[in-house]
Amino acid sequence: MAVEELQCIIKRCQILEESDFKEEDFGLFQLAGQRCIEDGHVDQLLEIVQDEKNKTIIKSMGWNLVGPVVRCLLRNGEEDKRGDCLLMFDLLLKLCNPKELLLGLLELIEEPSGKQISQIILLLLQPLQTVIQKLPSNKAYSVGLALSTLWSQLSLLPVPYSEEYTQIDDYGLCQCCKALIEFTRPFVEEVVDNKENKENEKLKDELLKFCFKSLKCPLLTAQFLEQSEDGGNDPFRGFACEIIGFLSQIGHPVPKIILNHGRKKRTWDYLELEEEEDRQLADAMASLTYLVFVQGIGIDQLPVVLR
Repeated sequence: MAVEELQCIIKRCQILEESDFKEEDFGLFQLAGQRCIEDGHVDQLLEIVQDEKNKTIIKSMGWNLVGPVVRCLLRNGEEDKRGDCLLMFDLLLKLCNPKELLLGLLELIEEPSGKQISQIILLLLQPLQTVIQKLPSNKAYSVGLALSTLWSQLSLLPVPYSEEYTQIDDYGLCQCCKALIEFTRPFVEEVVDNKENKENEKLKDELLKFCFKSLKCPLLTAQFLEQSEDGGNDPFRGFACEIIGFLSQIGHPVPKIILNHGRKKRTWDYLELEEEEDRQLADAMASLTYLVFVQGIGIDQLPVVLR
């Protein structure tokens, strides 16, 4: 029944110009598509999405299917549908409007709680990166929005308080920290490779905000392995090394941050941090000082006299 309903909607829209699609069409398309998935007709829905005749419709309306497809991928006991759902998800990412996809993916990331937070972040980080790279403009704003959303969700996860719990990683925070570094790295490289591009100054600012936030959470309360132990298996030490490395790459090495923090006019005052972000900055600086002078992370950036 749901498949027939969807086919009727598509048949009606096929004779229309994209500009003539009505809000009602979008709603009916989403409901029918969602019911196709719920009723187990993922294979037939995939055929509709793959049909070249429906390309314009999918480009305009297909982003409405992303939510139902992702929820299907996350549900247990539906392994038989997983292959078709992954194919459909990849196709929607290729065909649909990247701006609509970005907003849809961020809404999905904001939805879950508890252990589901890490599950959906690990699933959507790579697609989110792909969508942002396809945006024709406002990339810095989109990167900032994505990093802020991701950090807000990760900050809800408990930070493991012992080596044992870090290895168990019950809530997936350690995995997410590692994946978040890989998500962020291309944008850092973009800033480094295009220093003359004024647009990248905005991107650099968003990355700086993210690094400061990461120093506060999870790194301020993270438990680190003893340096004599196998530091290579310490996810938080690895995350801290990468964050401090990112800061250096975007023009804010450890000495510059530490020496500027106490000044009346700091080099990052132009960021116009919100009140909450400004309060977080004190915690970020405390975390950075601990990481450098106690854990020795990034201490090689300091002059010998300060080590």
